[in-house]
Amino acid sequence: MPFEYKNRYYRITKPEDFNLFQTLTFHPEHRHYILWTLPLEIAYYFVLPGFVLVALKLGRFWWVMFIPLYAWVIHGGLYTIRDNFHRQPLSKHLPTFVAGSMAAVIFVKLEAWVKSTGFKFGTLHIVGLRVVETALIAVYLSVVFRGLFFNWLGVPLPRPTRYSMPFTSVNLSLLFVVEMIQPSSVSLIFEWAGLRYLGKISFSVYVLHVFVVFTPPIQEQTNYYDKMFAVFGLVVLLATASYYLIEYPSQLLVQRLASRFAEQAAWEHQRIPNEGDTDSGELDAARSSVDLLVNHNKPW
Repeated sequence: MPFEYKNRYYRITKPEDFNLFQTLTFHPEHRHYILWTLPLEIAYYFVLPGFVLVALKLGRFWWVMFIPLYAWVIHGGLYTIRDNFHRQPLSKHLPTFVAGSMAAVIFVKLEAWVKSTGFKFGTLHIVGLRVVETALIAVYLSVVFRGLFFNWLGVPLPRPTRYSMPFTSVNLSLLFVVEMIQPSSVSLIFEWAGLRYLGKISFSVYVLHVFVVFTPPIQEQTNYYDKMFAVFGLVVLLATASYYLIEYPSQLLVQRLASRFAEQAAWEHQRIPNEGDTDSGELDAARSSVDLLVNHNKPW
């Protein structure tokens, strides 16, 4: 790719800054534009086993570690500024990952408790969950749009001086927990066919949207809505083509290979005992022949 396009689509200022091997191997200093998230996700996979192990070791007191963890996550979300995310280490985003992991544990534990005790949600329980859910949605939208209920209640947020990522991980993860425990109309919105389709092509959107956003004819659009609809439509078309031409066939190939490997493993598993039976039979036959020979040579 010529340097002109590297500069346009991946924001590389000097030709020597781009190293294809280090980019593909997720080197921390070569996370150009959209590629910054993958190294963080991979790094968290090395932290996650420790989190799970501690939760298992605590047994029924699993919730004890969540008190300081949630305090740490909320403090980090309120007082940590995440703006230059291309160069940020995992520590800046660790609270986000931990919030998601804690929500997953909470759901698993609550679901197991409901099944083991036969608990039934009554009217008051459902109303309480809906109140909590409404509060989570209100706070989430207010934080994302930097206003709404903050302005309506007379506590406006300070005007931002630069872009920074909003703190939404706790609200969003707990909202998912509530919806999985007791689904509502919010779940129906999440399950809308349009959103499900966007979820299906989301990886292609993630990888390819820069080739639309930073294309000169799109960047030169002055009308906000013209630009928004043009970007949305072209990104969906490009991601759809990528999904059906590359991503979906690759998924089918992986499924075939996995099925083939499973069949091969099953065949090997069956062959080894059969060979053992054959060897055992041959050994028994040899022993019988020796016994007959010995008995035949005895003097009686």
